[in-house]
Amino acid sequence: MRTSEGGVPGGGGRKASTTAVARLRLAAQGLLPAGSDANGLGQADDPLAAVRRMGALQSQDLASGLLAVGVRTRAGTASGVAAALASGAVVRTWTMRGTLFLVAAEDVRTFVGLAADRVMRSAATRHRGLGIAEEDVAVVRKVAEDRLAGDRGLTRAELFEAFDAAGQPTAGQRGIHLLSILSHQMVLVQGPLRGRQQEFRLADEWLPRGEGLAGDDAVEHLARRYLASHGPACERDFAWWLGQPLGVVRGPFRAAAADGASLEFEGRELFCAPEVAALLGTRRGARAVLALPGFDELILGYQDRSVAVPDAYLERVIPGINGVFKATVSVGGRTVGTWVKGGTPSAPRAVPELFEELAPAAAAGVERAVARIEAYWAG
Repeated sequence: MRTSEGGVPGGGGRKASTTAVARLRLAAQGLLPAGSDANGLGQADDPLAAVRRMGALQSQDLASGLLAVGVRTRAGTASGVAAALASGAVVRTWTMRGTLFLVAAEDVRTFVGLAADRVMRSAATRHRGLGIAEEDVAVVRKVAEDRLAGDRGLTRAELFEAFDAAGQPTAGQRGIHLLSILSHQMVLVQGPLRGRQQEFRLADEWLPRGEGLAGDDAVEHLARRYLASHGPACERDFAWWLGQPLGVVRGPFRAAAADGASLEFEGRELFCAPEVAALLGTRRGARAVLALPGFDELILGYQDRSVAVPDAYLERVIPGINGVFKATVSVGGRTVGTWVKGGTPSAPRAVPELFEELAPAAAAGVERAVARIEAYWAG
């Protein structure tokens, strides 16, 4: 099947530079303002639409995950994202790679069902070391179901107190692993915010009824979602994101990619939605200056991070390459600095720390970008 860019699946398409791929990913991820030339791309109208578009947004750091939704939403605010959680439209739970993600409620069963067995197998040794056996899980499951039944919510600390009272210790990471197990068993999800914490809710009460997709159907469905929201990307990127072996994703990924456009990048074939590829010959996004949260999908959503983070800056974004990703400032989808939260609790500020001197227009863009973060906090 010939793609809209003149390539064929497995055969490559138009060549794209690093800067072009970076710009196209900005468009796919909904990080550009909507406009008449956006081909239907651009920021989403509301937080739920932003999360649906992305499929899943990494959120092991809750504040960063919520901000990732906000920057992908027109006039996105902290209160608006909180409302999406309070309504049950968006939930946070452990999905692929044993990591917490924000996901649209209707997608949770598909994501968790696909990931659970693999994640639990990889954690089995740790669970044994923590003294977690099947009978222990049965105890905390009953506690959770009894305490949360009837659409009630408890924070992590409140659930830990209940587990401890039932003879199930929660110290030394045992409690968080018990919660992860119950979440992978589709007993629990995380819903409304209560202050800076989230309430846990029973999945069967909080999520839409019905089963999620499974097997190759699930992988192909998620591959289509991934290419639409993260492309240009390759099957290795998708396998990393989904936390599945390359052999598991290859067939479904190729089936999904056959309906898209292909580009050649550094000897690799990347795939994306046709409307994203159509921007290749334009300058759309070249001057876009963004302040993004830590752990953002623009960096973490790919096995190869060099498109978003130049090699010279990698250790400044991920100090010691230790898995902790700083909040970043980017121009045209390429990182040029980081930012930190300063000011006071009542008047927080986003303070940029640039790696290079920028042209006046880009420097002015940085000021607007950090002001956008401050507006999110204030809203």
